[in-house]
Amino acid sequence: MPSLEVAGLEKRWPGLRVRAEFAVPDGELLAIVGPSGCGKSTVLRMIAGLLKADAGSVLVDGRDLGSLPPRERGIGMVFQDYALFPHMNAARNVAYGLAAKGMGRRERLLEADRLLESVGLKGYGKRGVQDLSGGEKQRVALARTLALRPGIVLFDEPLS
Repeated sequence: MPSLEVAGLEKRWPGLRVRAEFAVPDGELLAIVGPSGCGKSTVLRMIAGLLKADAGSVLVDGRDLGSLPPRERGIGMVFQDYALFPHMNAARNVAYGLAAKGMGRRERLLEADRLLESVGLKGYGKRGVQDLSGGEKQRVALARTLALRPGIVLFDEPLS
């Protein structure tokens, strides 16, 4: 697991600024806590590259990721609202990103089943996401993130 350093990371709007600075050594966990609206999700989105920072840097193992698009950062994110595709079943949601990596359909679905089992959802692959509970949706989202084998995983409101 790589180390993460966030140095002077900022997002600015008129009358509002979100700023973060911290380091997470290899193998460690970090929780960012604070009241609603204080910028926790903004910081995570900047780290993942989904929101452009106005200042600062994100370093993974000392490498600045600032110029890299999200797909090249090796960072996975499990969103607060899960961001599952409603027209796909659980297995297809998990397997979605594997197609871009060139994995064949059968192999993708086998990997999706393995990942669903790893998060306690064995046999849930054919279920539509609308038929899942909130906790089950969250585990499908986690399995989808883990499918791409990111070095770092960010969770937005993991206990909601």
